[in-house]
Amino acid sequence: MGMAEVQVREASVARVPVLTERELAERRREEGVRVLEHGGHYWEQVGAPGFFQPIHLLAGLTPQEVTRPAPWCWGYRAALTPETADAANGFVPIVRSPGLDTYDVDSLSANRRNKLRKCQRLVRIVQLTGPALLLEQGYDTVVDALSRTEHKKVPSRAAYAADVKKYFQGAHWCVLAGLVDGRLGGYLDGYAVDGIAYGVCAYYATWALPTNLATGLVFEFAQACRRGGIRMLVNGLHSREVPSLNQFKDDMGFVVERVPIRWSMNPLARALIRRHRAHAYYRLTGQA
Repeated sequence: MGMAEVQVREASVARVPVLTERELAERRREEGVRVLEHGGHYWEQVGAPGFFQPIHLLAGLTPQEVTRPAPWCWGYRAALTPETADAANGFVPIVRSPGLDTYDVDSLSANRRNKLRKCQRLVRIVQLTGPALLLEQGYDTVVDALSRTEHKKVPSRAAYAADVKKYFQGAHWCVLAGLVDGRLGGYLDGYAVDGIAYGVCAYYATWALPTNLATGLVFEFAQACRRGGIRMLVNGLHSREVPSLNQFKDDMGFVVERVPIRWSMNPLARALIRRHRAHAYYRLTGQA
C-alpha cells in the first residue's frame, strides 16, 4: 500500500473542524499570511498587497469597527451586522447554501441528482489526511485546471508543494479529493470559523470532468460541514461573467446573497480596478 493510499479516509466520515476567529488567525499566521488585529477582529491581507478584510468575512462588524486596519493599506472591506446594514456602501455577493442542516440530495436539481449518481458510480471521494497524494499527482491537476479556467496564475511546482504542506500543518483545512480508478481527478478545500464554512479552491482535471466529480466533491463537502454542525457553507463569490459556473451552483441548490458591507479604497486603485477588472471590482464592492 502506497503512502498516498495511507493518507486518505472515506469522505463519508469526513468533518470540517470549526475554529474561533482567534484560532483561525493563529493558523493563518503560521501559514505565512499577513494577519492584523484591529477593532476587536482579525484582518488578513488578500489579493494585491495592501488590501484587507476580516479573516471571517461574514463575522458582522459595526460601522465603527470598519476602519483602516493599517495606516499603509490601500483598501479594505468588512460585512456589517444585520442591525447596522443601513450603513452599508456596498455588498459582497456570496454564493451560499440555504439551510445547510437540511441540505441533501433533494436540494439538488433533478439533472444534478442524476449527475451525482453517475459520480458516485465512477468516483471514489476521500478526505486527505496528509500531503502524499497531492505531492504525487496534484500539481499536474492544478496546471490542467488553471490552463482551462485561467482564473489565476499557475504556481511553480515548488510554490505548489509548499502550499500543499500547509494544508496539514494546522489541522483546520478539510481537503476532499476525487479518485477515478485510483488517479486523482480533482480536489477542493475549505475551512470553517464560528459556524460558517468557506470553500476556497477547487481544481478539476479536464479528463475527469465527464465523471461529474465536481458535483460529488461539492456535495460531499457540504455533508462534511453538516456533520460538523456548521450552519452555512459559502461556496465562493458570484462570478457573473461565468454563466456555466453560476448554473452549476444553482443546480447544486446554492443561492446568491448580497451581504451589506462597508468598504474603502484608494481613488487611483479604485479607478484602475473598476476600469480594467470590472468583475473583480464587483466582487470586492458590489458595485458595477
